[in-house]
Amino acid sequence: MPIVFAAPAAAAVSRGADLDLPRAMRWTGADGSVWHLTRPRAVNPRMRPGVKGLHMPRMEVHQTSTPLVHGVDLVGYTIPGRDVYWPLLFRAASAADWEAAHGAFFDSFHPVIPGTWTVGEGDSARTLGLTGEFEGDHSFTHDPFVTGSAIIGIKLFAPRPLWRGKEIRLVFESGAGQPFIGSEKAPPFYISPTATYQNAEIRNPGNEPSYLRWTVFGPEPHAVLGVGPSIIDVPFAIDEGSSLVIDTDPAAQYATLDGVDVTRELGFQMFAPVPPGGATPLHIAGEGDSEVAVELTPLFWRAF
Repeated sequence: MPIVFAAPAAAAVSRGADLDLPRAMRWTGADGSVWHLTRPRAVNPRMRPGVKGLHMPRMEVHQTSTPLVHGVDLVGYTIPGRDVYWPLLFRAASAADWEAAHGAFFDSFHPVIPGTWTVGEGDSARTLGLTGEFEGDHSFTHDPFVTGSAIIGIKLFAPRPLWRGKEIRLVFESGAGQPFIGSEKAPPFYISPTATYQNAEIRNPGNEPSYLRWTVFGPEPHAVLGVGPSIIDVPFAIDEGSSLVIDTDPAAQYATLDGVDVTRELGFQMFAPVPPGGATPLHIAGEGDSEVAVELTPLFWRAF
């Protein structure tokens, strides 16, 4: 008699309430207008299946080769601008409502000034800056003023192709401590902050290295900051009540003291990013009773 081996039936997976909801998506246009593209369900316009730009970006891998070795050596990669595609359903109860929503939505795009695409909610939300990429080739197969609806595909472009996560901000103190008990008869007892210059470190949860924005709050006669061997030696004092901001991102790279540009006064400095992965020690030193804040925006390959 034949024997048939069969795997036991898989246990049913219970669906959570959130599985019935589409991923939250929001568009903040170049004009400042805000559009919820997936929630609530009766939204105009509404995102349809076929979205492009949520997953892995295109990566251009750089190679070298030599006739002495078979194959190639992979020496690095770059990520070009990201192409995005939105299939959107525009639907309204009247021709006037359809025209108003359609016109206002497309007025929120600009070919040079980016708006912001936000995917997800709360701490897990990620954003991508987008500009319009209009080719002038759209055609309406049916008159939307008769049908009250139309599906329109929009081509968009992300000049900066990495998704940006929630900003991480940490504050470190000089560690001198504050007197808790003070008297002429008893020795002083100090409570020291846990986040000090001596134990300063930061974690980058993203997929790519990220550059820091430093803020030094005076008084500080001589601030020294850095990631790894790249040290920023500030050549001027920061008075009490003043603050120095140094943005080390190559896309910006500026320094301001109380809002005044001091990039030239800061001089040539070596800036290094925080690598992704585990904790990275930070080099912070000073001679005054100062505080230093660091801000890092993690960069991700995907929207989730």
